[in-house]
Amino acid sequence: MLFALLRSYAIWLGVCVAVCIVGVGLTLLYDPAQARTFLLSYLYYWNGLLVGMTGFGALHFAHSTFKTHFHQLAFSILKMDENLKVLITYRLDHLYSFSNKQIVAIPVLAVGASIMYICGYPMTGIPRYYLWVSSSAMFYAGGLMLAYAAYSLQFFHTLEENIEQLGLQDNVNIVELEDFNLYLSCLFLAAVIALYFAFRGTLTANFTFLPPHKWIANVVDLFRVPGSSYASVRNLLLYPIVVFLPLTLFASFYMKLVLHKIYLFSIKQKVEEIDRLAKPIIDNADSGESKIAVIDVRKAALELKEKIVQNNQVLPLVTAKDSPSIILAVIVVIQFIWINDTQIKKFFDGVVGVIN
Repeated sequence: MLFALLRSYAIWLGVCVAVCIVGVGLTLLYDPAQARTFLLSYLYYWNGLLVGMTGFGALHFAHSTFKTHFHQLAFSILKMDENLKVLITYRLDHLYSFSNKQIVAIPVLAVGASIMYICGYPMTGIPRYYLWVSSSAMFYAGGLMLAYAAYSLQFFHTLEENIEQLGLQDNVNIVELEDFNLYLSCLFLAAVIALYFAFRGTLTANFTFLPPHKWIANVVDLFRVPGSSYASVRNLLLYPIVVFLPLTLFASFYMKLVLHKIYLFSIKQKVEEIDRLAKPIIDNADSGESKIAVIDVRKAALELKEKIVQNNQVLPLVTAKDSPSIILAVIVVIQFIWINDTQIKKFFDGVVGVIN
């Protein structure tokens, strides 16, 4: 799993390097005087290599591993009747499809690219538009991950709605569910890392905060707080955090919650099965000793059920081991508040200043 993530990162690091080389080459052909500005903007201000590597690397990792893990969960770990299999297969087809993700990804890209363009890019001509397109691409990656999260939630909601028709395969135990739980943790950790670097990249970017066209300035003026400047458009850079982070954290929690409920329900089914099998034996027991033995088995099963239900470590929802995405989010908040990241501090100082 970790190797697959690192491989995805390596592939997209190479792609980002190629994008940078092409951009520098086009700038040298168009206007050599702007080549240094483009290189510094892409590598230093935008941190394009790191942003592209983590963003598209996380997307590549999700796309290449989703089908294997979700198919294993649905048909190798869970047990269900044929009617439910048809519905689950339908949900999985929607999850695996790449084309239906465009319904979410393209609007997210359009809004994100518009915000970036409104903030104003340095340079002119081809270099400016190339930097705009390449930097806005991170919103397309974010939109696709958002779509995957939405369809995954739909899949897990279907599991939750039909939990009484679900069970675990006879040869499955907690290890298989913990493995899928670990996969979710790794997936959402990669998503939160990508979100953090993408957001930070917009803060360190050398935006001009000047209207690229007069009509854009006129539109912005309609929504500006009286007395504020055009630079108030920096508030729009909160878009990635507001849109992506809440859903990412909720999806991680909800999927783990459904797995937790499925496991506990399977324990309940097993205990009921033991009760059903033990009852006729108890009723027909000839000797007191055999009856006591069966009662002891039933009692032990009930105690096992109670211990598992009371044990919060069974597929835990929020722990350092099983939810590193939550831990990273907490670390980011601590960094924002106590470590005082200089770039983010400047950003929020600017937001407060514009609002006041």
